[in-house]
Amino acid sequence: MTELAHILAVDDDASVRRMLQILLTNAGYRVSVASTGEEALAYLELVTPDLLLMDVSLPGLSGRHVMERIKSDPDRPFIPVILITGYGDPEAKVAALDAGADDFLVKPVDLTELLARVRAMLRLQRSQRSLRAEQRKTELLLHLTRELGTTLDLDQLLTQFLNRLADAVGAVRASILALTGDQPRLFSSTRNRPTIPLSDILGQGVAGWVLRERKPLIIDDTRDDSRWIAVNAQQRAVRSVAAVPLVREGRVLAAITLVHHTPGYFNHDHLELLNAVAAQSAIALENAELFHLTRMQRDLLERRAEELQRINQISRHLTELMSPDQLLRLVVHLIHHTFGYPLVAVALHDDERLALEAAAGSASIERLIGQAISPDTSAAGRAIAQSEAYHAADFLQTDCAPLTGVERSVRSELAVPIQTARQVFGALSVMAYTPNAFGDADVRLLSTLASQLGIALDNARLFNMEQRRVRQLGMVNNLSLAMTARLDAAENLTIAARVIASIFEVAACGIVLTNPRVQSMRHMVFATDTARDRLPWRDLAETVVLSAPKVVTADDALLALCARALAGAGIAALALAPLLANGKQIGLVALDVTGHERQFQATDLTLLETVASLLAQVIENACLYREVEDERSTLGAVLRSAADPILLIDPHNRLLLANPAAEQRLHLGEAIGRAIDQAVDHSGLLRALSRDSLNGQSMMEVTLADGATFNVSVAPVRGANDALIGRVAVMQDITAIKELERAEQERLRAMFRRYVSPQVVEEVLAGGGEFGAPQERDIVVLFADIRGYTTLAEGLAPQILVHQILNRYFTAMTEVLYRHGGTVDKFLGDGLIGVFGVPIARDDDIPRSLRAAVDLQLAFADLRNVWRRDLGLDLGMGVGIAYGPALVGNIGSPQRLDYTVIGDVVNTANRLSGLARADQIIVSHRLIDALPLGDDLPWLLRPIGPVMLKGKHEPHMVYEIVYQIAVSDDG
Repeated sequence: MTELAHILAVDDDASVRRMLQILLTNAGYRVSVASTGEEALAYLELVTPDLLLMDVSLPGLSGRHVMERIKSDPDRPFIPVILITGYGDPEAKVAALDAGADDFLVKPVDLTELLARVRAMLRLQRSQRSLRAEQRKTELLLHLTRELGTTLDLDQLLTQFLNRLADAVGAVRASILALTGDQPRLFSSTRNRPTIPLSDILGQGVAGWVLRERKPLIIDDTRDDSRWIAVNAQQRAVRSVAAVPLVREGRVLAAITLVHHTPGYFNHDHLELLNAVAAQSAIALENAELFHLTRMQRDLLERRAEELQRINQISRHLTELMSPDQLLRLVVHLIHHTFGYPLVAVALHDDERLALEAAAGSASIERLIGQAISPDTSAAGRAIAQSEAYHAADFLQTDCAPLTGVERSVRSELAVPIQTARQVFGALSVMAYTPNAFGDADVRLLSTLASQLGIALDNARLFNMEQRRVRQLGMVNNLSLAMTARLDAAENLTIAARVIASIFEVAACGIVLTNPRVQSMRHMVFATDTARDRLPWRDLAETVVLSAPKVVTADDALLALCARALAGAGIAALALAPLLANGKQIGLVALDVTGHERQFQATDLTLLETVASLLAQVIENACLYREVEDERSTLGAVLRSAADPILLIDPHNRLLLANPAAEQRLHLGEAIGRAIDQAVDHSGLLRALSRDSLNGQSMMEVTLADGATFNVSVAPVRGANDALIGRVAVMQDITAIKELERAEQERLRAMFRRYVSPQVVEEVLAGGGEFGAPQERDIVVLFADIRGYTTLAEGLAPQILVHQILNRYFTAMTEVLYRHGGTVDKFLGDGLIGVFGVPIARDDDIPRSLRAAVDLQLAFADLRNVWRRDLGLDLGMGVGIAYGPALVGNIGSPQRLDYTVIGDVVNTANRLSGLARADQIIVSHRLIDALPLGDDLPWLLRPIGPVMLKGKHEPHMVYEIVYQIAVSDDG
């Protein structure tokens, strides 16, 4: 199972840390957090994360200083650092990048961009650490190769070897349990030597199991595996173990064991490294055993010492870093001259052929270099096939054939495979002009040399791969710098195509855009000269959809529509990488890798994915740049054509821009660049344009000296980091609208004065909104009617009836209703209709209507005293009050409209008024039921009982208000 990438997020804002932790955890990463630079450094002393995401502005030690300490430590593994800051100025970004930051983000951070940057940095981190791991491995192998030839003292040799091995992999301890000699021996690095008896280790321990099973072993957690024997605190602290057997020519010589205190520390890469050095360790053990035997057999001492000296001489040359071709030429000549073999040859094979790569001994054999060799009939081919030495004792008596073209006098050949634990490279062969020229000593000698040659070839190829990877990364970095310095996508991509071809060492490379944000770039091709007309770019763009880079052969179904064109161009394989932006494919990168399919490895695809990601980002940036330019042009055209004055003001209160309408209306002249209070000579407009207006009303009305009225709206203008970069003010001319509003208000004021008090009229108009449109609402309707009016009208002159009775009556009643906030709906000859709840509804409409009814009766009592005294008339008034829904608004024809109420509640109030005797107030039970709880009325509400009202089928419960009327002296 792949371990989750570990990210350390450092920010002094707890909410930001929490946000980053949730975002990155949901994205599949393991997240740790720190709030200060000191805390982050302390954490890094204990744990090495895969990525550091850090705010620049930290209390105490800043993010930049933390980064400088991390980057200045040469012993610390590579940790990519993404700095986050609230400052978007280029100087801050350049300073951070110069200080060593690998990437830079400006707040507020786009979360999608943040995750994309994190993925890119993790890919860079994996590439860097992989490179470091391969470098350490190469250095270790080179050092071991050197040291194995410096001494034959087994204790010194293995102690140095184990110390270097432990350092290389970061193990707590490394040990070798060797079976050479009469008794098994345990060798350990100088740190924490084990104290367990060898019999227990061989019988029950990890090394014993590896020696018996002849298989490598990884224990992720020793607490779950009984093969780890722990008898003291140091051994109990060990949590993970890796071990491999050392096998030489089918014989188990020893077992190498590595331990660490962290569970799951060792992985397949460690086993691969151990396997790589196992052969050298086996050689060291075997050489030491041979040295031991030479001391016991003095007669073989000189020959063996000389032989070992020659091997070591060759080994020292093998440790020198050189190309494989140089290495092979050097080896065959050294073997020829040092050991006196007549003819020496090295044949290497790949998946398709076996060929002679180097030879020494005669001009005829050297002329054969580069010639193909039969893998079936040659000694080299059979040694490779069998993975062991093959001896053709006499070509005249075997079906094995010598090299084609070599001297016919060659009679015998000995070939041993050149191999490591991971790979068989080819075969080392020696030839002689006599039959049966080689024996077991030659087999051992050539096997030793071939083994070290295999290691040297492996090291040389690893070194070449590392050099190539370093060169590729340098070119990718230069490409990134070159592309980010320009905003012209077309020129960038043309350059990129040539650079990508150089990075991956191919002749043809092209980039085609399939779905860019700028449609004019669709199907545009940016390619090297050798690829521009060879590839079916349009077919590739329309048919190939990928989520990750891939090497595709021409016969793959993915390229079915392009197969004929590819065949015609002689293209057998393509490396394709999608250009992805926001999860969508916007283009494709194609490289002609014909003949290089197998050499195009996973690391190359990863690098190609990084390059494609960079290209997609550059394309998006170029598209954004074009969009911004288009928007800028559009904005300029809009401003020039706008009839409303528009002003742009910077954060320092300076006028940056004014459209022609503003210049003409405000007489700005040469005011651009001046302070706004110097450019505008109007206090009201300056208040509207001030920065404080951003926190107050969004719109203000301003009347200029010429009487024109404007709505001034001011809005902030913010940059990408949400920083305020200015404000824009738009002045809308509403002079005509204001005139219409004033006329409408006068009309409404004249209309409402017929129904309500002047104070209510102004309140209605101040509230705004539409009035007169019929709408349904709950209201109180009050009917008041003079008792005996018909008889009165027949006996009085009209002038007295109107002036002394009706006008006085309606005036007094209207004043009472207005005082209590009521509305006069209409006069009815000897009565009137009052309404509460229109045009303005209040919470206390119901109790106010009852108080108004009582005050109406009291006011009428005063009028009655006057009429009794002046006219000798004794009149009374009955009042009925009802509550319920009614339709309220302008009702009538277009020629005549009345603001009135219609509904059953009006009829009910009328019927109740008819029931009321003089001075009586009758109230519907619906109004009593709707009285607010806790409302304390000063009179008694006495139930009368259910009564039948005209037009009603059910009895209606009614009440009367019990109140007192003061009796005058003359009454």
